Amino acid sequence: MSGNDGLSGSQGEFGHAVPVRPASGDGSARVPGRCLRGHHLSVSGAGNGWSHFYDLPDVTCRVCAALGDPAATWCLIDPARQFVSPSAPERGLVLAVIPPVERGEPGRIELRLNGQAVGEVRLAACGPCRRAVITGVGVEVALRRLGYGRVLVAAALARAPQARYRWSTAVLPDTVEACAFWSAIGFPGTVGKPHFCSDMRLLQGDSGPETGIRRD
Repeated sequence: MSGNDGLSGSQGEFGHAVPVRPASGDGSARVPGRCLRGHHLSVSGAGNGWSHFYDLPDVTCRVCAALGDPAATWCLIDPARQFVSPSAPERGLVLAVIPPVERGEPGRIELRLNGQAVGEVRLAACGPCRRAVITGVGVEVALRRLGYGRVLVAAALARAPQARYRWSTAVLPDTVEACAFWSAIGFPGTVGKPHFCSDMRLLQGDSGPETGIRRD
C-alpha cells in the first residue's frame, strides 16, 4: 500500500471520506436498525443517498445530522462483492482478491479506492480441513478509524463462510489499538490463537506459522 495523496477525490471534488460498514441482507434489509451512535433509525429517521467519493450507497441518521455529528452519514459496501484483481473497477471503493497459488497458502483481499490499495487482509483457508486463519490486517494510517478494517475482515469471512470454516487469527501484537479493534468487531472465531491446519504448516516450512497482525 502507498500514501493516498494522489487519490482522485482526495481534494473534495467528489465529497470526502466517511465511515464505511459491511452491508448485510438484501434490498431494504441492507439498512441497519441503528446508526453508528446507536440510535434506532426507525425512531430517529434515516435518509438514503449516494457517495460519489466511494461510489457506494450511504445512510444518514437524521438525529445525528441535526446534532452536527461527523458520524451521521456512513456508506455500505457488500463484503461478498469481490473482484479478481485484474478486473477490479478503477473507480470508487472496491474489494479486490489476490488468490493464493496453493491450497492453504495465504492470499489477500485489498480494499481499493479509485484503483489504489488503502487496506488489505491476509488470510489462509483450507477447504478440506475447513480451517481459515487471518494472518494480517492493515489500513493506511490516514484512513484508519473509518471502518476499513472491519470491512476487510467481513470480506475474509465472506470468502470462507463461518458455517463451514473454523476461523481464527494469528497472534495479536501487544497494543491497545489491536485489542480495541478485535474486541469491537465481533469476530466469530478464536482471536490471537491461530489454528493452522497441516497444509498451512507444511507451506510455512521450517520457518513456522506466521504470527503477526500487521497494523500499518
